[in-house]
Order: sequence, then structure tokens, then C-alpha cells
Amino acid sequence: MCKIVSFISCKGGVGKTTSAVNISSYIHRQGKRVLAVDLDSQHNLCKHFGIIPGHLKGRTTMYDLFMAGMNDCSPEEMSELVHSAIMKSTTVDILPSTALLSSLDKILPAVTCRENILKEILRHVKNEYDYIFIDCHPGADLFAVNALTASNTAILPVEAHPLGVEGLDQVEKLITTVKRHLNPGLEIEGIILTKVQGNTNCCRDIRENIRNEFADRIKVFDDEIKLAIAVALCPAYGVSLHEFAPRCEPAKAYGRIALEVMFA
Repeated sequence: MCKIVSFISCKGGVGKTTSAVNISSYIHRQGKRVLAVDLDSQHNLCKHFGIIPGHLKGRTTMYDLFMAGMNDCSPEEMSELVHSAIMKSTTVDILPSTALLSSLDKILPAVTCRENILKEILRHVKNEYDYIFIDCHPGADLFAVNALTASNTAILPVEAHPLGVEGLDQVEKLITTVKRHLNPGLEIEGIILTKVQGNTNCCRDIRENIRNEFADRIKVFDDEIKLAIAVALCPAYGVSLHEFAPRCEPAKAYGRIALEVMFA
């Protein structure tokens, strides 16, 4: 059975894409079939896996798949489109995105069954994968609702910064709403604290605040992602930390978190 996981945050720059890349890559390295979905018009997940905009000219992307879903195309046509869109990286398979995806923001709210389009897209490939990871763009819009409606669980990356916790309440509320009305099986996998700068007073306070406010109802992963130059460098090489610097502490932490996701 395929497990579908969304990485979601209302804030940008919290390590959401980095977490999606490195957890999905590690699970692939355990011999699992993994698909990563880029649901962000900034297409950073694609870039992180070495797929640049020039590689996508003339190819089917998430924009085309959403357009097909909004136009209620036949299941046969959708299946063909989804399979044609899948690209290979050095590790996982990818459903790519481009800046065109942002042009659907004003159209999507008027579409019938607008919350279920991604779920229908993934229905045509979910039996071919053990795990599907969705990298959402920052915000609590209909793309985020689509991702959560299609998912079994959600992971919430939070930057270890005084303002990093802002928006976490909003994400939790969105997940609760989607669970109540659209996806009763949806659960929160956990909170990942990212960009941790050593054992400073600031990081200790943030860690304590998160655990005090959320740990009674949301798991907070014990492993934290420390700020490291390797994390910043590996996207430029189009690979994950597990290929670029497998011995660095963030790579090891992501590996341990990935195992928790696998065996949860």
C-alpha cells in the first residue's frame, strides 16, 4: 500500500523542500519505490533533484495535469498524461512543476471538486510506488488543500527562529479542517525543527516553546536538522545530502527521521 506524505508550511524558507528531498531520497535508498511531487510554482524540488526549467520545455508538468483535471478529462487520458509527466532523477521519480502552476490560483476556486484534483492525479500511479512525497508551496491555499486531501500524513518543518513558529497554528487548523470535511484518515506525522544553530539560548527557547505548545497533540521529532554548509550546497549539484555529504549530521538526522516515517 502506498503512503502519501505532504510537507507543508505557511512560511517560506523553513526547510520544507530540503526535508522533502532528503527524506524521500533516503527512503529510496532503502530499496523503496518513491515518487516526489513538486507542487510549488517556484519548482525548487525539481532544481534540487537536478531538473532545471530548460529540461521541462515541451514536457507535461503539474500545470498540465491540473488543467486536465479541471477540464474533467477521461481517466484514460489522465493516466497517459501522468505517466508522461514522470521524470527520473539520480534517486526518486518526480512529477515536475513550473512557474505556470501559479497561473491556476484564480481559476481553481471556481472548479467543481477542486479539492480532489491531485488525489485523482495520483490515483493513476499510486499503485506503482511505496511512497509519494508532496512538496507544497508556502501557504494555506487550494493547492495545500489538494495535497492534504490526497495524503495519509503531513510533516511540518519549522525553522529554529523566533518567528519560525508563526503560522504553525494556521497549518494545524487547516489540517484539522481537511480531516473533518475531506480526508478523515489524515494524520500529522510530526514537526521537524530545522536550521538549528547549535545549543544556543534562542534554539533552546524555541524547542521548549514548540514542545510546550504542540507536543501534547503533535509528535515533535527528536532529531533536529542543524544548520550546515552542506545543506546549502547540495542543491547546486542536483543531488540529496545522502549523495553529497552522507556523513554530515543533517544527512544522518534526515535518515533517522525517514526511518520513523517508514515504520510509523
